[in-house]
Parts: sequence; C-alpha cells; structure tokens
Amino acid sequence: MDFKKFVYLCLFIVYSYALTLKEFNYKMICLVNKERAKKNVPYLAYSSQLANAALKHSKYQASKKKMTHDESGSYSTPMKRIKKAGFNPKACAENVAYNQKTIEKVMESWMNSSGHKKNILNKSYTHFGAGMKDRYWTQNFATSKNGRPKNIKKCP
Repeated sequence: MDFKKFVYLCLFIVYSYALTLKEFNYKMICLVNKERAKKNVPYLAYSSQLANAALKHSKYQASKKKMTHDESGSYSTPMKRIKKAGFNPKACAENVAYNQKTIEKVMESWMNSSGHKKNILNKSYTHFGAGMKDRYWTQNFATSKNGRPKNIKKCP
C-alpha cells in the first residue's frame, strides 16, 4: 500500500469512528437541506427512528457485503424497516450507496443520480435519517402523517 492510500485509510477510520450517529446525521441533513434550499424545497426534520433504521440497513448491507434495498424477513423493505423503527409514515424512500469515503462524496454521488436526487428534493418528505457502516451508506426519507414539523433547525 502506498503512503497516500495509507493516509486516506487512516483518515477514513478516524472520521468514521469520530462521529456519533447524531453528529453524522447533523452533517448529512445539513448537506441534504442545503440542496433542498437551492430549489426552494422545505427543509427536512431529523428523525432518530429513520436514522436507526438507516444504520441498521447499512449494517445489514455490510454484513452481506452487498448494496441492496432489500432484506430478508420482517425488514424486507424500506417501509417495513422504518415502521419497525417506530416511525409510521404516509410515504418513504431510501437512497443507498457504497464505497464513498466521505459524506460530501456520497452526497455528490447521489446528486449526480436522477433517482437519488429526486428523493433528496422530493417536496412531500418531511423527515430524514441516515446511517453508514463500512462505507455502506443509507438515507431514509419519510412523510409524516402529522405533517411538516415547525421550527426545523437550520444549519449554519
């Protein structure tokens, strides 16, 4: 392994373990809401339930060493995973990715993909949560049956 790759690997390891799930989600939702603001789309609110479902799915993908939207059993679809995590949405969507080394790189990848970008910019979604394990990334979007929350925290 050359020195440059070694440095990137070390930075990735430190970066991955330095962020808690909430800190990771704060950084991710800021980037998502920044993209939404460019198109005058309402900001998303953070949901720990969506974040937990996303993290669980990223862990599943890492354990199978396969990027997928599907799982076996009772967690087979994004909707089922989100409901099992305690969020009961009217609608939901999921973005997955693999192998990007930073939040910025995975967001760039998703924004360059029409289907993923559509999820990020969908006006009907009200809540968001994300997870990552071993470079398997998951974003969850959901529309709350209770409508859009007021006073959504804006990023600096």
